Amino acid sequence: MSQFASPMTILMVEDNALQRRQIEAQLQPLGHRLEAAANGQEALDRLREGDYDLVIMDAVMPSMDGFKACELIKADPATADIPVIVLTALSRDAKDRSYAAGADDFLRKPANTLLLQVRVQTHLRIRGLSRSFAAPLPPAKAKVLVVSTSALVRSQVQNHFGKDLAAFLEAQGESQARAQILAHRPDVLVLDTDLLEGSAEALAVAMHEAEDLRDIPILLLHSPGELETWARAEAPLADALEKPLAAPETRRRVGLLAKLAHLQQLAGGA
Repeated sequence: MSQFASPMTILMVEDNALQRRQIEAQLQPLGHRLEAAANGQEALDRLREGDYDLVIMDAVMPSMDGFKACELIKADPATADIPVIVLTALSRDAKDRSYAAGADDFLRKPANTLLLQVRVQTHLRIRGLSRSFAAPLPPAKAKVLVVSTSALVRSQVQNHFGKDLAAFLEAQGESQARAQILAHRPDVLVLDTDLLEGSAEALAVAMHEAEDLRDIPILLLHSPGELETWARAEAPLADALEKPLAAPETRRRVGLLAKLAHLQQLAGGA
């Protein structure tokens, strides 16, 4: 399942041995190296000594919690560019606290395996591409194709992300989406599972099989429970977002894939 020329190294910060084994089992198919730390302080020590590409951080741990550890990782110029995904069972304000501490992403335990895998892969791709450029140029407006039968969903994606930050295209079904892709070559595809006609899964698979389209990152908009079907089908995704949509998370998810698309374009032109 790995899409990398060589494995990358993930530091998993988790004090619970059972949960460490569960996360290891979820990530093992990706083919990356996994190392573990039992708390925030041990994570900081390991990051100073080793070369890591991603941190998966629990929030509640002895010695130093994940929020403080994340703050210190992002405050140190030597480690600030390492992406941190907070993975916690905490509810209430845990997401806001994670992002306030500088986390790059947030997932609740127990994490859906497909969602954890695609988020890890996308952050690692961005990490790998970013290392190729001393200072990437500011991205131009991303061209985003939003495919959904729902006018509300199409409008929400555009308004949540910001119509001034991207050029948006729309389609309601698979055939219309294929025509838009061939005519305009979008940078990002936001694909709802609810289409007027055709299949979101078939469209994603067809893009993956087309050499000139497979690098277009796909953000899947899904209803509760639908990710399990996608996991069994192994349809290619770069990210997924559950409906109904909330503006901050829509903005973050589309922005992440726009960044990935921009770096891929720079790498392709290098």
